[in-house]
Amino acid sequence: AVVSTQSTGKCGIRYEPPTLIVEYVVVATGKLHRRCMPLRDFTATSNADAEARKFKSNPKHGKYLEKISHEKLSRILGKCVKYLKGTAAIVSKPVRLNLDLDADDKFADMDLNKLGDSELMFEKSKMNRDFMEKQIKPGDMDYEYDKEVDFGSGKLGAVECEWDESENSDFSF
Repeated sequence: AVVSTQSTGKCGIRYEPPTLIVEYVVVATGKLHRRCMPLRDFTATSNADAEARKFKSNPKHGKYLEKISHEKLSRILGKCVKYLKGTAAIVSKPVRLNLDLDADDKFADMDLNKLGDSELMFEKSKMNRDFMEKQIKPGDMDYEYDKEVDFGSGKLGAVECEWDESENSDFSF
């Protein structure tokens, strides 16, 4: 593809593995192409502005990025740095054991809407781990096919409703 015959469409980022993606149209053929440029040695401590300059001056990738502004490219790479900082926080966060809590109440008082992305992913992974530990599969000793459980009134008590009073339908269709 010759530089003067291409029109840049979209520019984006893939987080895993860190990759810069540029979509462009070759004007002569009208075909849409996607160029994936791996962000090698890109870490949570990388400088997005310097990386953007390096990409634009790279002889291999620069021709695909010349119609994309330096500010836009820097902003996109900055998002990748923020993501990597978040995942680094998850990986480096020590595992906390809440041995004093009841198993059913571990997550009851937690407001997940107020957590950041990395904290939310961390808490969701704990919930998923907890679910996998309690999951009963076919072949397990406690497995029962088509198990029916009557939850009764529970802690809140049963709420009466006139819809539940009779099974006869008063509606005529």
